[in-house]
Amino acid sequence: MEKEAKNLDISKLENVDRPKKAQDSKTYNLLMDVELELSAILGEADIPLKKVLDITKDSIIELENKTVDPIKLLANGHEVAKGEVVIIEDNFGLRITEITKKKTGMEQ
Repeated sequence: MEKEAKNLDISKLENVDRPKKAQDSKTYNLLMDVELELSAILGEADIPLKKVLDITKDSIIELENKTVDPIKLLANGHEVAKGEVVIIEDNFGLRITEITKKKTGMEQ
């Protein structure tokens, strides 16, 4: 059984109120004072528990990341950006080079 295609009259939709931008909402303004924990991940390593137990002062753990790999920036444990390490006076900083795209699906 074939279904018949019908034209949609969108003229009725033109008067529909458009949703406000997030920046215009009261909820958005309330969220501006929420604090997040930011972490910059320099690198990662998979090592056996025995080696972890042997760690002492002056121990060196080799990370799997290369020095040219971007540093991950996490907000409350979720990756939000990548960047490169910079030095600002006596402190380290992170220059953002890429904003991580939100993952789709059921992941959270």
